[in-house]
Amino acid sequence: MSGALPLSVRLALREMRGGLAGFRVLVACLALGVFAIAAAGSLNRAIQAGLEADAQALLGGDLEVERRYQPPDAEQMALMRAVATVAETVDMRAMAIAPGPDGARALVELKAVGDGYPLYGRMVLSGGGALADALAEREGTWGAVADPNLLDRLGLSVGDRLRIGEATVRVRDSIVREPDRVASMFTLGPRLMIHRDALPATELIQPGSLVTFDTLLRADQGVTPAEIRTRLTDAFPDAGWRLRGTDQAAPGLTRFLENLTLYLTLVGLTSLLVGGIGVANATRAYLQGRMTTIATLKCLGAPAGVIFRIYFIQIGLLALLGILLGVTAGVAAPFLAQAVAGDWLPVRLRVAVYAEPALLALASGALVALVFAVWPLARARDIPALAIFKGALAEAGGWPRRRYLVLLGGALAALVALTILTAVDPRFAAVFVAGAALSMALFGLAALAVRDLARRAGRLARGRPGLRLALANLHRPGAATGSVVLSLGLGLSVLVIVALIQGNLNRQIDERLPAEAPSFFFIDIQPPQLDGFKAVLAETEGVGRTAFADMVRGRITALDGVPAAEAEVHPDARWALRGDRGFTTGDAAPEDAEIVRGAWWPADYDGPPLFSLTEELAQGFGLDIGDTLTVNILGREITGEVANTRKVDWGSLRINFTFMVSPSALAGAPRTWIATVRVDEAHETALERAVTDVFPNVSAIRVKGALETVRGILDTAARAITATAAVTLVAGALVLAGAFAAGHGRRVYEAVVLKVVGATRGALLRGYLLEYGLLGLATGLIAAAVGTVAAWAVVVFVMDAGWVFLPDVVLGTVVACVLVTLAAGYLGTWRALGGQAAPYLRNE
Repeated sequence: MSGALPLSVRLALREMRGGLAGFRVLVACLALGVFAIAAAGSLNRAIQAGLEADAQALLGGDLEVERRYQPPDAEQMALMRAVATVAETVDMRAMAIAPGPDGARALVELKAVGDGYPLYGRMVLSGGGALADALAEREGTWGAVADPNLLDRLGLSVGDRLRIGEATVRVRDSIVREPDRVASMFTLGPRLMIHRDALPATELIQPGSLVTFDTLLRADQGVTPAEIRTRLTDAFPDAGWRLRGTDQAAPGLTRFLENLTLYLTLVGLTSLLVGGIGVANATRAYLQGRMTTIATLKCLGAPAGVIFRIYFIQIGLLALLGILLGVTAGVAAPFLAQAVAGDWLPVRLRVAVYAEPALLALASGALVALVFAVWPLARARDIPALAIFKGALAEAGGWPRRRYLVLLGGALAALVALTILTAVDPRFAAVFVAGAALSMALFGLAALAVRDLARRAGRLARGRPGLRLALANLHRPGAATGSVVLSLGLGLSVLVIVALIQGNLNRQIDERLPAEAPSFFFIDIQPPQLDGFKAVLAETEGVGRTAFADMVRGRITALDGVPAAEAEVHPDARWALRGDRGFTTGDAAPEDAEIVRGAWWPADYDGPPLFSLTEELAQGFGLDIGDTLTVNILGREITGEVANTRKVDWGSLRINFTFMVSPSALAGAPRTWIATVRVDEAHETALERAVTDVFPNVSAIRVKGALETVRGILDTAARAITATAAVTLVAGALVLAGAFAAGHGRRVYEAVVLKVVGATRGALLRGYLLEYGLLGLATGLIAAAVGTVAAWAVVVFVMDAGWVFLPDVVLGTVVACVLVTLAAGYLGTWRALGGQAAPYLRNE
């Protein structure tokens, strides 16, 4: 059977009988990067399949009718009940207050549910009872169920009472699982659930209050969800509601998963690119060891093409092994996640072997292996046998033949196209590809600069043999300088970027915000309550700076006459078209706002509506001064011109709005007021109690608590990003180990010769460690510089925040790099120094 195989295949298989010796790094590098890509895609597909399978429970029905401020009227409800089974819910924020004059209080996400809720899925309570029984009115008191975190905050237990608005309810159970909770990812407080019929007693719903009325529909009366949507839209075209189907059951979670998958896939591709350097090193090192065989084959008449194919097949088979290991581990990731963390995940995974992410990972790994293996293979093909026998391989240079350059270019183009075309956000993926190419070019040039600097400095190290040896080893032919700078430099620079960005954001919170930020945000202040609210502030000790603004919520429906759904909007501005946005009026520009374009309207302006937008959003919308903006507020369409654009300092946490409108435009519209108040820390609790005792409908948001939440999110995100970026660093460490392993034979021979001429083991060890220390120092400094510049650009230009250089972060990076290279170098060098001189000299 073997005789039927082509000669190149038979020779390739024969030379592989030695196993993976020399190729462990190649296999590991490819397996690591391929695993990251396959795992990210497989987990995303498993979660998406779970979302699709549980879409009805996550949404709460087959169709959701969402309306702000007021519920559907009797005619609208009659049509809904005629075509579907209906369950009504009301969502808002409120203050929950424990019994007693000094009872603790906490902001909650209040949800009032009607009979029949949930239409799909199951509400799970810790006591195991039915939701309807827990919420029912008994002996004149309505029931409630609460998030366990709320009970902990208020110091309550099941069976205790608490006040919500003007009503007192009894907590009859705690919530284990709320089927449609994942549909709303952003919350300011824990959940408290009551019956819809108990809501009027709370007196929380006032004109303009931030209330969402959701009507959930189950299509079980012979009418499909699509037909229900059509009937509602045709019958009530100006209802001002939002219709959401099961394809939008959890849009926030879906977007989060898409972004997370994109990030993890790109991290995997980065580690693959770093691992590609290991592929090139392993291929070059293996060919170095097979040069005598190659020369012999050439002398016996073997065509150069056959030699190329022999080793191409070998590298290909070994690369395939690493790729298959990575794919196998990646597709197993959902099974492992389900087994380890299934109960903690927001949705149930639908574990399976998903072909698309596996094929994407396989193709990416194969293309990377091809890109980095072709060059050394093509160079080995063209080296003359005489040069090999003379030992002139290391000095051989030049470009491979055109056909191999075409193959290399085609593989590289295919890798770029695969990365961009399969990404969730092709634009971001294209930026990543460009950034990766620029980074590798920068680190490649940096490696050349290090080698040149070492060459120049070596001339000045006369009389210091250890230093001269170290510098010579940095620039000699076959030195690992380029591999180390590229592989470790990329990983370390990513970690520097993450650490510096996190440090600067934490500094914003620690240093600037406490000095400028308000202590409280108060929301849902009714217009008749405004004077009384100000009086409470005046009577409370320690109150300082205050600010007030009216607010009404509306949905953008058109940009300069083009429907919002059809307008060309920059991706960074699309968020403003999802759902309702807050609008406020103003006679004058906010004191901390900077007018960028246009001018503010006169203080006594009473003409057609005029809008003021932030400059970033106006650019994202493609709007200029004089263009129109159309907003739907409570079913009423308001169209006005853009009068000016502003630059806003969001970091101040003062009252700032993306959208402002001339006062007369919202005349008569129901609205509420919001306020920011700064108060001495010692009087914060007193102010919160004073306000909520007099105005139970007003919700108090502690800024310090919100900032701690933000800090926690930032720290968690930074840890997650650092952990995933560490995959790239692990790949770099593998390349580092491979680079030192590839030069082991040369180190042994070099050590033997130097010991013969009188060098001691200690002197050689010092010289080698000095070499690795210099290499680690150079790589660390380059990574620190690149990471610092990148972090500065992100903080200043993307986040529009203040920048401070953090030397401890940079110093830590440099020290870590030096220690890593010293450790790796020491392990490799110690074995080389132990080689006995006689066998090598006898062989020569």
